[in-house]
Amino acid sequence: MKFTKMHGCGNDFLVVDGPVTLDADRVREICDRRRGVGADGVLVVGAPDGRRWPVTLHNADGSLGESCGNGARCVARYLLDRSGGDSLDLRFVGGDVSARREGNGIAITIRAPAPPSPVAIDGDRRAYRVSVGNPHVVVFVDEPSAVDLPAVAAAIRGVAGEANVEVARVLDPGLIALRVDERGVGETQACGTGACATVAAALCEQRMDAVVRVRVPGGELVVRAGRETFELAGPAEYVFDGRVG
Repeated sequence: MKFTKMHGCGNDFLVVDGPVTLDADRVREICDRRRGVGADGVLVVGAPDGRRWPVTLHNADGSLGESCGNGARCVARYLLDRSGGDSLDLRFVGGDVSARREGNGIAITIRAPAPPSPVAIDGDRRAYRVSVGNPHVVVFVDEPSAVDLPAVAAAIRGVAGEANVEVARVLDPGLIALRVDERGVGETQACGTGACATVAAALCEQRMDAVVRVRVPGGELVVRAGRETFELAGPAEYVFDGRVG
């Protein structure tokens, strides 16, 4: 199986041209960072319908994911570089994505999240459940870097069920600090849908700028929140090409 390894702010994936059938054990072997190639997931690109390509997301633990913001941006660059043009569409289980080149990076447009709903958790932390084609729970904390993220994620999932868990702090109306524990992966260097979910949750509490920078361990993403759609922009970089038997 040939693959191209890519990343968006350190959120890394193997992009594979289908048709490819992968079971959970095989995905876990490939994504293992010591015995395999190492990745947060595998993105299998199907045959296009015009300028729309279907994409299947396999999480590192072998489970299937509904949507992936950084993964979509990586696939978009991969396809644009090969098929030409400046824009295209992708189809995930969690919803369609429009993508375009933006400077040296890739921007995607997704349907705006449904209105976030408060989640009751222990302590005085504020938390919101948000759907961005996949489930998120955003928890606002004083300092994301100081949080025991795996413990918080486990506690949140015990209350809210399986979801990606964000710990965030709004530094000012145009800047958010964020860490994410993704279902089926663990803590990642970035999460595109998580960045969008966090901006949506922040808007429940205060006015935010039209353009919000989201600072993650792997770099910085940009979210533009609208009534009907959200835009997510940032780098989509190649790492290397390879083959696994």
